[in-house]
Amino acid sequence: MDKTKCGLRTLILYYGILQSLHLLTLARAGLLILQGIDFPFPILPPPVGWEEQSIAFLFGLAGMDVIGIILAIIFTLKMLTSEKINRILGVLSLTIFISGAVVFAAGTFPSGAWGAHPVAYGAMVVLFTPTVLLFILLLQPMKAAS
Repeated sequence: MDKTKCGLRTLILYYGILQSLHLLTLARAGLLILQGIDFPFPILPPPVGWEEQSIAFLFGLAGMDVIGIILAIIFTLKMLTSEKINRILGVLSLTIFISGAVVFAAGTFPSGAWGAHPVAYGAMVVLFTPTVLLFILLLQPMKAAS
């Protein structure tokens, strides 16, 4: 296996693990919210709290995340169980994820949530940055990614 294909497979494995942890984090946050605990990580509120309209937005975004996460896990499992990489499934999952991340940032940054919790939101950016590289690699017509 050449270095490019090995690097791509490593990024896919990272993405699968990251999205699995993302799913667990969302499930934990959902359970805590249902128990009446005020918005834990990853939806830490701005200093004034979330407005009611924001809560619906965040729940809708979480629903979209779950769909992308399921596709990411399937994408990763397919890569692990065969020699082929399903680029279409990967691009679809990453499109859902990256567009969701942009919408999440656009909806949470102006509220002041990032300024109130810079380490938590900064950690999310750092952890998810390699997925942009994976997306770019999957879009390129490479023999290693077929």
